[in-house]
Amino acid sequence: MERVDLKGMGRTEVEAFVQSLGLDRFRGKQIFRWIYQEWARDFSPMSDISKGLRQKLSEAAMISELERVQMLESVDGSTKFLFRLADGPHIESVLIPEADRVTLCVSSQAGCPAKCAFCATGNLGYKRNLKAGEIVDQFIHAQRVSRRRISNVVFMGMGEPMLNLDNVLKACRILNDDYGPALSQKKITISTVGIVRGMKKFVVAANKLGLALSLHSADESTRQGIMPVAKKNPLSEIMAQAKRYTELTRRRISFEYLLLGGINDSITDAKKLVKIIHGIPCKINLMRYNPVDGLPFERPREKDVLRFQGYLNPRVYAVTVRESRGVDIKGACGQLAGQMIDQQNHTIKT
Repeated sequence: MERVDLKGMGRTEVEAFVQSLGLDRFRGKQIFRWIYQEWARDFSPMSDISKGLRQKLSEAAMISELERVQMLESVDGSTKFLFRLADGPHIESVLIPEADRVTLCVSSQAGCPAKCAFCATGNLGYKRNLKAGEIVDQFIHAQRVSRRRISNVVFMGMGEPMLNLDNVLKACRILNDDYGPALSQKKITISTVGIVRGMKKFVVAANKLGLALSLHSADESTRQGIMPVAKKNPLSEIMAQAKRYTELTRRRISFEYLLLGGINDSITDAKKLVKIIHGIPCKINLMRYNPVDGLPFERPREKDVLRFQGYLNPRVYAVTVRESRGVDIKGACGQLAGQMIDQQNHTIKT
């Protein structure tokens, strides 16, 4: 009989499973804590469970684990992980320590169907959605390595979370569980390129989860040119859901804006951005594009970045310019996985 994988099960699911084996329900809570707080790889270290029960559990269940293929540490302190899934595809995570927090950027899909023109992940193609356990396991691997407790999780790695929302929300519930990592919902942020169907479902289920919208342009034509999903997800509908999120959660939304040299970094672009976000409680995170091999986009000139920020500053509640992290270890999502695929293809060709 095939063993049941407990990694990715919520606490009530683990409790129901142990009851199906004829065990007391409280054993499920114990096992859940061992998996998500103690990072147990199997049942052997579970010292508050008898040896006989541990043997019974090991015959009926397993605790799966991502295969870590590579771990690179940057000079700026960030760490990038490359994982291989059981069926072959690769995913990435990035650990970013700062003075007042430690943030983990996780993937929600292997590859990405959104295919944003400037993104390395988009060039890899889409393989599949990640299961909840594969999402949470990125956290567990990174926490084993981190010298400090991971305080924040952002779904800004490979993939579009709104296209895998059920597994993303399940992973969030596990991360939030008091018998698991016990992360506050306010410390977990879901990023999206603006999938209206997913956003409608998310804003109702969000509770206090954070939302970040990868806007990148307030001009419909420009946005459609760099983000193909924009053709089926109009800005008017996206912004309506953004406003609804702030009304239901009483939280500000974050607008992520990647400055691409000569494409979306003019004062005209800044004026359109101010207009489209009017009346929506928010903060804006500006980012400088880091060139990706093979993609026809350039890093913005510093004077254009400062001019763009300067126009926004007196007109928007909060504006920050994010510094790039992990450039020396291919920190942009998809770069490391893409390098791995290139190496594999080269091996096959030769």
